[in-house]
Amino acid sequence: MHKSPQLLGAGVHTAAPGKDYPLHAHTSWELVYYVRGRITCPVGDETYDATPGTVLLTPPNTWHAEQSRTGYANRFLQVDAPSNHPWPRRCYDDTDHTLRRVFDALVRETGSTELRETGSDELRAILLTELDLRLRRAAAPPPTPAEQLVAQAEQLFEERFADRPRIAGIALELGISPSGLRAAFARVRRTSPQAALQAVRLRHALAHIRNSTLPLQAIADLTGYNSVSHLSRHVKSTTGTPPGALRPTSTRRVVADG
Repeated sequence: MHKSPQLLGAGVHTAAPGKDYPLHAHTSWELVYYVRGRITCPVGDETYDATPGTVLLTPPNTWHAEQSRTGYANRFLQVDAPSNHPWPRRCYDDTDHTLRRVFDALVRETGSTELRETGSDELRAILLTELDLRLRRAAAPPPTPAEQLVAQAEQLFEERFADRPRIAGIALELGISPSGLRAAFARVRRTSPQAALQAVRLRHALAHIRNSTLPLQAIADLTGYNSVSHLSRHVKSTTGTPPGALRPTSTRRVVADG
């Protein structure tokens, strides 16, 4: 029976292009979620390439470093657990960014003095238990090159959907042809990169429509739609309902009164 992991610390690390983190080791596990950038990470006798959505888990007393290929950012946790705890050495986040959500919550709960004063020990324990279970589940075969490529593209869609990115530009950044990216999405997601990008845009637009009082023009601008009519057509074709009918009741009343 493994001892339950205990959170010792958490934080955020950012580095400029070419700024490496030197070789070091800890007496506890270090769990790192990479949010941005491309990094080469020597860990013990292995070397890993990390991109957004990669999680590296380094056991106690294991020398490791970060070699920056671009500027990068990560979330890190220091966790007390046995050195043979059944975690993978590397895993990848899912399309819902489940692991990032847990990492961010643990960093937030650990770093806020106000939250500590109001008592968040129980919440941190629950979050760490969730993370432990998800990481053990992730101790599975690594993703195929196509799955990793799709995950990287989806991360870029999440970061840039409002800027109307071109699929050809995303493909170029990932070092593949547009046709190669389309083939990867067809194989892994059974859809196209453009449809995946539109789904991200629609998800964010619907969140604004349902939960804010922003005008539709502002929502269109924030989510990368060319116009209100473009936004309205996409919402209605997907949900069967025009945007106005999805708005909070108070917003519809203001529009009607106006």
